Amino acid sequence: MSIKNLWHRSGAFVKTAAISAMVASQTAKAALPTVADPSTAADDGNFIQLFQNYAFDIGIVIGLLLGTLGLVVVVRNVLGVYAKIADGKATWGELGMQAAMGVLLLVFTVFLLTEASGVLDPA
Repeated sequence: MSIKNLWHRSGAFVKTAAISAMVASQTAKAALPTVADPSTAADDGNFIQLFQNYAFDIGIVIGLLLGTLGLVVVVRNVLGVYAKIADGKATWGELGMQAAMGVLLLVFTVFLLTEASGVLDPA
């Protein structure tokens, strides 16, 4: 089969879509958006400092993701103990203990992430 035969066999929708795609690809000449600067600005032309600043921002985002993951794990654990209370397999004291230990774990995690951000600070 040749392309001409395929063209004649295709429906009106396919023909319209193909023509629209060809026209749109010819007229789309938008400018690319500018890249956001890192949170700490570097001097013009100092690319090493610029990459270090971007790495710092990436490290902060990874730390935030780790803190969020810790929060999700603590909440999942506390909800699991709450479900065991409904089944009669756990007590309210165990729920309180799990919640208290979870809060302490989250506070310690936030403290360590804050200290790590101070160590990673490129300034």
